[in-house]
Amino acid sequence: MPTPPSRSASALNPPDHAIAPLRLAAGLLALAPMMLSASGTQVGFKDAFATARGNAFVATADNPSAIYYNPAGLTQLRGQDVSVTAYVARLDADYHSSLTGRTSSLNAETQVLPQLYYAWAPESMHWVVGIGYYAPFGLSTDWSGSSDLFEFATKNKETYTTINPVFAWRLTDTVSIGGGVTFNHLKVDLNRGVLLSGVLPSALFHFAASGNDTGYNLGIRWQPSEQHAFGLSYQARTNFGVSGTSDLNPLIMGEPAHADFAFPEVVIAGYSFRPTAGWNLEANIDWTNWACLKTVTITKASGAVALPFDWKASCFNELGVTHYWTNGWQVSAGYTLSENSVPDATWNPAVPDATRHFWCAGAGYAEGPWRFMCTLQRATAGTRNVRSGQQTLAGSTPDGTYDTSINTFSLSLDYRF
Repeated sequence: MPTPPSRSASALNPPDHAIAPLRLAAGLLALAPMMLSASGTQVGFKDAFATARGNAFVATADNPSAIYYNPAGLTQLRGQDVSVTAYVARLDADYHSSLTGRTSSLNAETQVLPQLYYAWAPESMHWVVGIGYYAPFGLSTDWSGSSDLFEFATKNKETYTTINPVFAWRLTDTVSIGGGVTFNHLKVDLNRGVLLSGVLPSALFHFAASGNDTGYNLGIRWQPSEQHAFGLSYQARTNFGVSGTSDLNPLIMGEPAHADFAFPEVVIAGYSFRPTAGWNLEANIDWTNWACLKTVTITKASGAVALPFDWKASCFNELGVTHYWTNGWQVSAGYTLSENSVPDATWNPAVPDATRHFWCAGAGYAEGPWRFMCTLQRATAGTRNVRSGQQTLAGSTPDGTYDTSINTFSLSLDYRF
């Protein structure tokens, strides 16, 4: 989006009608389930404008969601800016068992993921401060109606939220840097069935735990001319020690348990080209190092449970274009290729990952202090034929074919003052 006009330096305190959306979004984010939307459990789409451009935004980075994409971009803002985004998504998946020939479907639900950003850029200053509240990772999947997948996944949820205060500084007329600390909270709720041989019936394994960790993010933006801009950002790896309880219902209940989870560092690089004031084209590559996630061991007195992951690093390849009209309207379109992170050998239907093609389009309007953007997105993936070789003592296997699709709607509302 174009650089916003300057705002009065006297507007240091947001009015009540600007604070109300912040309170609403914060409350919704605390309650909302997380959805699987990209490679592994990464939720890569943080803003309706960026999403409409296929998430190619690290070099443009000219609204408050730059707190996530590239904090150096905040130096393009003036005054105060509040941005609220609702990302509404539905994941559908169908499974055809290679063992029994039966077909199962994910119990899909429409999920809302709110996100919130605030930036303050005082007039005549070279610095900007901001804070964001968002979910960089997360999933919620429910295969509880599938007898074929009972021993691998029933209903599982991972909720990862981040509070991210940042500081950005304009070093020269063409170069800005930025960075901040991330305060991260992780909750996991993992479930799968256990088929007990002999006279014992089936049981349900349940692990619920939470933990905190801190990290950081950094960014740099270089704009040598009005036509060209380059961006680079880095988000640090986080490592959580989560503690909670484990159940093997109905045999063992409320047993203290602990596990360690690693989440990857992310590097985003991009180039923006503006041939005229009315056009902005950008290409990004977003590398996520899922190779950090190995085997997670749930430790408890009755015996450890190993959860093998051994995922691999993957990329988002992103392309986007925006056309601005002089009357305030704009349209964007984009494409994202999200590479698969989950190998066949450690496949688990709780994370039905695949190489996906995201097709995106959106329209928005900016006039005075207000801006809004609405975006539609559809992700398709070819049939994934899983041959993991996994088999439980009861003879179950997750092998077979998986067909997945994702449909999303996102809405961003900004108020600048």
